[in-house]
Amino acid sequence: MEYIDMHSHILPGLDDGSKNMEMTLAMLRVAEQEGIGTIYTTPHCMPGKGHPTLAKVEERIRLVQEAAAAEGIQIILKKGTEYYYIEGKIITLGASNCVLVEFEPYAEEKYIRNAVREILGFGYQPVIAHVERYQNLMERKFAAIQWMREIGALIQVNCASVTGDNGFTTKQNVKSLLKNGLVDFVSTDAHRPEGRAPYIEKCADILWKRYGDIYAAELTGGNARRFLEQH
Repeated sequence: MEYIDMHSHILPGLDDGSKNMEMTLAMLRVAEQEGIGTIYTTPHCMPGKGHPTLAKVEERIRLVQEAAAAEGIQIILKKGTEYYYIEGKIITLGASNCVLVEFEPYAEEKYIRNAVREILGFGYQPVIAHVERYQNLMERKFAAIQWMREIGALIQVNCASVTGDNGFTTKQNVKSLLKNGLVDFVSTDAHRPEGRAPYIEKCADILWKRYGDIYAAELTGGNARRFLEQH
């Protein structure tokens, strides 16, 4: 099964991710080696990191797909953005009504709850990016996360948090989230060809061994097909 990565800063020159086409192609080669077949491109939409328009994102995808095809890379790219709440115009993930949304690491729980309600009220389905970064959600035994999922939000964690590369405490928090079935997607949040690269295979191995075939398959591609390719 090919993996789907629904959080990646792989488009060149739009944010703090890939700086140029050469770097993007290097990231795509890593992703291909890792078994990723589809990548949702999610450049930041936030102060200091850019506010790409839909037209610019789509044009950059076209250029990257052409360059990738010339290199024999078969990965499919789809549009999106990582939407910093209350900043900029929303670009949904692919043809779905889902939007990847992030907050400040120390955002208050009430603020995040209200944001989720507001985004749902606008007719979008929020996907909370790298939920493990939000300290106030981690300190409350995940009650807010459970509530957000119940009203329609989806939850994403980073692969590096599953593997422990983001620290022991983060790994333990994500382990508890997974154990309680509170995660919908694992994604690379890749920014470059090394370090924060599109690594997923190590994470996927852990998921299959610890959480079973069904849940692991949902986290690494099944839920993306279900929610992001619904139209």
